[in-house]
Amino acid sequence: MKYINTTFAHGNGPFSRCTEWAIAVNDFREEEGWGRIPIVVPLVYPGRQERITKEEVKSNVSEDFFEKHPDEIFLDRRQGELIEELMFKGKDYGENLRMLAGDYWDVEDKMQECLNEKRILENLASGGKEEFDLRDCELQLGLNNRIQTGLPNQFYTAGGAGPFDEILVRAIKEDGITLDKIAMIKVSPIAERMIQGQKIIFSNEPGVFSYDDSRVSRDNEVFTPPFVHPPKPNEIELPEKGVYFLATGIDGVRESGIYSALNDLGMRVYGFKDLKPSEINNPNIIAMYGRAGWSSVWLSHLAEKGFITPPYQETDDPEMLFNERGIERLDLGVIVRDDARKSLDKSIELSESVGEYNRALVEKYGILDGINYAAERVVKYLER
Repeated sequence: MKYINTTFAHGNGPFSRCTEWAIAVNDFREEEGWGRIPIVVPLVYPGRQERITKEEVKSNVSEDFFEKHPDEIFLDRRQGELIEELMFKGKDYGENLRMLAGDYWDVEDKMQECLNEKRILENLASGGKEEFDLRDCELQLGLNNRIQTGLPNQFYTAGGAGPFDEILVRAIKEDGITLDKIAMIKVSPIAERMIQGQKIIFSNEPGVFSYDDSRVSRDNEVFTPPFVHPPKPNEIELPEKGVYFLATGIDGVRESGIYSALNDLGMRVYGFKDLKPSEINNPNIIAMYGRAGWSSVWLSHLAEKGFITPPYQETDDPEMLFNERGIERLDLGVIVRDDARKSLDKSIELSESVGEYNRALVEKYGILDGINYAAERVVKYLER
């Protein structure tokens, strides 16, 4: 049975957006008369991943998706266990790189072995079990993936982050980054290995290198608009105007104290218990406060809300430093470096003109939804 494999980086956004991308590919396959095929998702975060995936699919794709397609998404615990070994853990990204340099090749061997066999997978909707021959993969979709699976027809998106190998090259040269540069050098060939043989590398606008007009694109690189489904307007009743707080899904970073300014905003703070991230397009949400990952930035500017983010920490992913530059250069948000309330007010002021930026993206790409944009191009590529 042919299937779509997915693979992704750490955090909640990557597995959510990658799953939505696979669903969109199936939508375009169906339009072309090819029919839908199962989607295999590595289960990296048991418990929370199933819950978040169901919530995000219902919110961003359709409320009745699982009723219409009850046999579409399957969870692979073994793939998830192996990917989890390479994920960012703890508070020091440098330590993660050192671990990656030591463990990667053994984990890749185990991953390719587990994809060369039959195994029982779990239906996300029903919990039922089904045997898959994992050698029957039709294509793979990777969102900033952290392993080379060796599967056929691989497509990659940086998810705003930029290709991992390029992030490392730039971070090694960057004086403002004090992480272990020796570890970065050791991991560089591994980062190149992770995205070898991609049919298309999708980069996103805006994204991590949007601050750099001199950057040269790769031969197989295609740009897309923001890699999220734009948040739909909603009228969920909230008692007063406030800020939406989106905590990172990366273990260790979440507990590191990066959100210390939260109590200094002087405004009502809403979170996941009040609204899902895709529901921030609400009249009583005036800004978002989150880590400088592009999924958060995109949601805020597509909903025309203010965006504020804590400054880069020296133990965090170097991507965050580059992201800050892009956010500031494009006037999409404010880095909270001193007065939190003034930063919030400035972000709200910037949000008043972000609609013009979004209209320019529509003029360039014809659509704001980068997930659908990339999905259609995957299907067109495979038609050739």
